[in-house]
Order: sequence, then C-alpha cells, then structure tokens
Amino acid sequence: MSVTRRLTLWGAPIAALFLTLPVLAEEPHDLLKRMVDAAREQSYYGSFVYERTGSFSTHQVWRQRQGDQTSERLLQADGEPQEWLTRNGDLVCTSSVGLRSAWKASGQLSEQLELLHNWYTLQMLGSTRVANRPVFVLAVKPRDPFRYAYELYLDQETGLLLKSLLINERDVLLERFQFASLNVGELPDQALEPSSICLPVPVSTDERADAGEAWMPGWLPPGFVLGHREVRSLDDSDGQVITQVFTDGLARLTVFVEPLGAETLADDLRAQLGPTVAISRRLARAEGDYLATVVGEVPAVAAERVADSFTVEAESVQP
Repeated sequence: MSVTRRLTLWGAPIAALFLTLPVLAEEPHDLLKRMVDAAREQSYYGSFVYERTGSFSTHQVWRQRQGDQTSERLLQADGEPQEWLTRNGDLVCTSSVGLRSAWKASGQLSEQLELLHNWYTLQMLGSTRVANRPVFVLAVKPRDPFRYAYELYLDQETGLLLKSLLINERDVLLERFQFASLNVGELPDQALEPSSICLPVPVSTDERADAGEAWMPGWLPPGFVLGHREVRSLDDSDGQVITQVFTDGLARLTVFVEPLGAETLADDLRAQLGPTVAISRRLARAEGDYLATVVGEVPAVAAERVADSFTVEAESVQP
C-alpha cells in the first residue's frame, strides 16, 4: 500500500488545513442529528465520486422529498449506463437484474443515534470545503475491533453528508464517497423520471417480516440490532430466502439464509472487496442443508463470528 493511500487522518498535517472557529458552535452529536434530519428532509441534485479499492465511478443523483414520500434517482455517469429509482427506500426500477447501488448517503443512520457513543468516539476535526460548500469534519472511531472508522464531511448549511471516508484498523482507506457538485432545493418532476434502461422491479407479495425469526444468529457485534427482516420465495423451487439486516446505527451487515437442494454444491466461502466482506457457512440440519451468508461493511473478524454463531444456535429450527 503506497504512502498516499495510507491516511494521515486525525493527525497534525490534516488538522492544520482546517479552520477552527466555526467548529466551536457545533457538537459532534448535534452534527450527526442534523445529518440524519437532512438525509430525511432535503431535496437536492448533484454529482459525486465513489471509490473502492482504487476503482472510481461517477454518479448523478436527484432526490425529491414531497410530503411523506421520498423519491431518489441515481445514474452512473461513466462506463455502461446504470440507473436506479427508489421510492421510500424501495427499489422501483433498475438497469440490471440484481444490480444494486453502492449509494448509501447518510439515510442509514437511525434512531440508534442516541446510543452511537457506546460503540464509537466522536471527535471534531475542523472545517474545510467540499463541492464548493463549507463543511464540518467529524471523526467517528470504533471502540472495538468489530466495526470500521469513518470521517464525515457535513454541509454547514443543510447538514447533508457531502463526503465520507471509511477506514480500517490499519488507517487504510477502504471507501470514499464525495460530492463534486450539489444544488439544494425542489426539483422538476421530470428529473425523477427514469430512462428506458431502468427496468421495473416486480412487487413481491411474499414478504413476511415476522417469518424467519428462528434464524437469528447466535452472536452479533455489540450494539447491532435487527433493522429489517423479509422472506422471499426462490424462483425455481419451493424454498425461501430469509434476509435480515442488522445495524449499530452507522455500520450494517446483512444475513441471508437459504435452503440447499440435495445436489446443490456449496462450500464455506470468504471474500472481500474493499470494505465489503462476505462469509458463507454450510449448515447441516436434520431437515436438510442450508447456506448462511453474512455480507457487510464490517471487519472480517466480525462477519466470521456472526456466520459461525449459526452452528451453535440453530441446531433444530425450521424456516
């Protein structure tokens, strides 16, 4: 890893670049609350760069908040055209089956904000500019080895997240998101109209939030709680995939459990791309074999421990 890829975050060289006076008016917790409120309430359009393990992509985003409905259209502006449209977080159309966006913004921060200090320390670093707008800079450092560190750049006027850095335990940058331009305010309706490459996503009628409770992992990193659960039927069999999303208010991991047919080949798997790790475990049960897969932007040690916990806790459950 080159010197330029290793961060000097939170050190004197970076700190010297920031102004300090505006920071005194804002507390870290207040900034995070403003960020959550802004992610929920603001309408805007702009362009941003996303980097993961040295790979860059550029995007345009249009986000409209009207009443209790939020619509968001995302277009990848380089390489093969890729497009997504969501309403209230649900995917309406996409340019490719199974293609999902890496775009997260700051909407994932939840009501667990009040508890975040139990798992992270918050530190104001100063202020600078992103997308030609003044921002506050906030360091979010983990208190244990089960989550990554963040550096957040928050718009001083609106509270919107304009830049974020995801950093591992060796201070190596894993992921960068950064706005290049941003315009805040209402959008014309046509800005949210998808193009012809955005294919409608069928609405599933087989989502049951109360199903699959028995497949809870036996261990989760401290502070992670269930944020969402759903059960969907497999297209080519009578089996079902149970999906459970857990979050500590900032980091997320998703657990998938699906049945394996008698002739299905599946082995334990460990893969990592940038900050995203995937760990699979084949689970032998009296009623048949299952595959549990943990995917998340957490250190591998955390994902592996979650995956291994199924072998202890789920000996005789039915999906």
